[in-house]
Amino acid sequence: MAKLYDRNGIWYVTYALNGRRFKVSTGTSDKKLAQIKLSDIELKLFKGELGVPDSKPKQVTIAEFFKRYTDFAHNNYAVESFAGDLSRIRIMQEFFARKGVKYIDAITPGIYEEFDSTVLKGRKPKTRSNYLGRLKTMLNYAVSWGLLESNPLAKVKKPKVPETYHFFKKEEVETLIKNAEELLRFGIIILVYTGLRRSELFNVRWRDVDFKDKSIRVWPYEEFVPKGKRIRTIPLNPKVFEALKSLKEKSDGSEPVYRPYENIHTLRKNFKKLVKGLGMRGTLHDLRHTFASHLAMAGVPVPVIQNLLGHTDIRTTMKYAHLSPDQNHIAINKLPY
Repeated sequence: MAKLYDRNGIWYVTYALNGRRFKVSTGTSDKKLAQIKLSDIELKLFKGELGVPDSKPKQVTIAEFFKRYTDFAHNNYAVESFAGDLSRIRIMQEFFARKGVKYIDAITPGIYEEFDSTVLKGRKPKTRSNYLGRLKTMLNYAVSWGLLESNPLAKVKKPKVPETYHFFKKEEVETLIKNAEELLRFGIIILVYTGLRRSELFNVRWRDVDFKDKSIRVWPYEEFVPKGKRIRTIPLNPKVFEALKSLKEKSDGSEPVYRPYENIHTLRKNFKKLVKGLGMRGTLHDLRHTFASHLAMAGVPVPVIQNLLGHTDIRTTMKYAHLSPDQNHIAINKLPY
């Protein structure tokens, strides 16, 4: 009899054959797809068509695997969100080459700890966490692709990163909008009133804006996939609704709603210059933090904020919870008796 079980987010099938028990990866985190694989194995067991599987996956070099993963990432992630990881991947690959670590099954917690203590020595916890997180993700894909039996770094803990972020006060938002040149002003208004990521802003099409329903949709396209692959719809605040109407009137007929600059980095640089010129501090991404923070302070429930931001894990959104009014007191006071 064959059974399904979950390990590190990937479904495996375990079954007995000739008095021995075997386990094989289905290569997917989707239970429905895994059940199809399970049914196929059960049918082959019944017909006697299933042979003894290889005890170990075929060895794959780090160079081969890193290339396969980067090709996969280019096809599945937004270019802007993956750009920073490419340099991390290159630095890790160079370290493994220097240490003579040729195959991915030779990556061990000890080897990674040496990388962390030498190459990443003196780096901030956030930077070290990003490196470990990326390699863990890559090795999870190696498991799902059948290249590894398990993730060797699964139990390696990330360094604790202080949960800090910055958001703009109401008066600062007004000052930014007032002093920005027209094209930058439109970008600021859209970001601070929708909570969009900058990569999402650059990839929204006019077909995603519903002026009748007063909403905007975050949707994947061939060259763009939202972070977390979450499709969501965000209601339009009156101010961003008017800004989008103005942009539509000025549109040259092209599909992207907002691409006034050569690339997304120009938007970031122009915003940084504006903030510095006004004697303020903050980054373009802080407009997203501002959106979420002011919603929390207004008493909007965390799950609602999570949906608006497109977070896959509510724990990511919980960092804004401390800004909320005392929800326990509010809840108690709503009792009808």
